[in-house]
Amino acid sequence: MNPFTLVAFGDSLTYGYGVLDHIAYPACLKKEFPQLHILNKGVNGDTTREAVARVNRDVLLLQPQIVILLFGSNDSSLAEDYYRPLIEYEKNMRSITELVLSLQHGEEFNHGTALPIFITPPPVVDTDFFPFTTTDRVKIYAEATKKIAAEYDCPVIDFFSVLLTKKEEAYEDFFQFDGIHLSNAGYALLYPMIRDVVAGYIQ
Repeated sequence: MNPFTLVAFGDSLTYGYGVLDHIAYPACLKKEFPQLHILNKGVNGDTTREAVARVNRDVLLLQPQIVILLFGSNDSSLAEDYYRPLIEYEKNMRSITELVLSLQHGEEFNHGTALPIFITPPPVVDTDFFPFTTTDRVKIYAEATKKIAAEYDCPVIDFFSVLLTKKEEAYEDFFQFDGIHLSNAGYALLYPMIRDVVAGYIQ
C-alpha cells in the first residue's frame, strides 16, 4: 500500500502541548512505523466545532487510510469559548466519523474504507486550579465517545478508564502542572495502547 497515510486529528493532547516534539504520540508513531506517512493535525484549544470546520483541509484532502480521533477535553470544559453541549459534541463526532468513512481506498486495507480510531479523552486532576474542568464532566464525553465508536463499529481506546485506574498510584505524575495536559509519563502510558491498535491493522 503506497502511500499509507495516518492522520492524528485532535486538540492539544494530540498536538503535544507542553512537551518536547518527540514525546507526543504522533511522533512516537513516526519513529515506530517509518513506512507510514503520519501527520499531526492536533490544534491547541480546538473543540469538535473547530474540528468540523477544518476536517476537509486537515483530513479529507489528505486521503488517509487511518484517522485517530481524540477530542472532548475542551468540549467538556465550562471555560469561556470552549464548552460544547453533549448533544453538539455527539453530532460533531458523528459528522467527522461519517466523513472519514466516506473515504475510499484500495481493497487491501479495511475493505477499501478509511478507518477512524477513537480515543476517549482522559480524566483530569480535580483541583481548584481549573474548576471548570472536572473528571466527572469529562467522563460524560468519554462515554459518548465509546457509544459513537460502537455505533460505527470502530475501534476505541478507552484511555479515560485506563488512566483513572492509576488513582491509587502517582496519578498526578501523568499530568503537567495544570492537571489537564499530559506529561511525559502520561504520553508513555497512552502510546502503547495506540501503537498496538495501529499495528493490528497494518501488519
